Amino acid sequence: SLSEQPITKGVVLIIGDANMPLGRQDSLSHVAKYLPSIGWTTVVMPSLGLSLVSNMVVPIESSDAQVINDTQEANADDVTIAAAEQALKNSISEKSKGTVTHSINSSSAVSAASEAALIVYSQEVEAYLAATLTHMRTTMGHRIVVTQGITAATIAKLVSDRDTLMQQIDTLVINNPYWPIRKLNNKLPMIIAQTPIPVLYLVSQWDNSCSKQTERKRRIKARTELKEVYRQADIIGQPLDQIQMQYIARQIKGWTTYLGW
Repeated sequence: SLSEQPITKGVVLIIGDANMPLGRQDSLSHVAKYLPSIGWTTVVMPSLGLSLVSNMVVPIESSDAQVINDTQEANADDVTIAAAEQALKNSISEKSKGTVTHSINSSSAVSAASEAALIVYSQEVEAYLAATLTHMRTTMGHRIVVTQGITAATIAKLVSDRDTLMQQIDTLVINNPYWPIRKLNNKLPMIIAQTPIPVLYLVSQWDNSCSKQTERKRRIKARTELKEVYRQADIIGQPLDQIQMQYIARQIKGWTTYLGW
């Protein structure tokens, strides 16, 4: 949807949670209809699929099996996300020969399989955003990403890592960010606090339990880590519906006005 104002403020990219249909009531895609009237061109991106199953089959080279075992045996608090990602990337990388297929179905391996799926999902989201930003490169102005759920957590991680692509994004608007793996979900407050761009975090009583577990910690980390521009706004009242989408649109308008856009 193109901006309805003479001077376009920029582009708002809206992408929902993983596996979220566009028409679902709580999808932030409904916010798109309220933003063109205040000067924003909106792009609604269909959600990507993510499969998190306990009985996952992945190709693992024999020499990589020990890497996964070592990673699983390590204390979760002592393993950084970067180290875990590297080990899992090695484990799921495609080899031209000498691979052996292992079924990951034990309780100790479920987490590893899920992390592997999240890494692949992160790469897909990055490529998806890159294609969309390239497509909208002729539209001048700021770039805002409005997202929720696992997708919000994934994009926040890419932003905090100073990913080259993410440098094109000027601000994040996130709702219900979480990861379905406890040790990763507990790292979200620090990840969001380390994002170098302004963040508007929309809090709702309808957020899932994983997101609620880190809600207060996110606010505290943003303060103690001296994050420059961060705001948590409560979405009160009924579940996310059309009236709430109008309210969220007003929150985004107030946020961008505060940023001077």
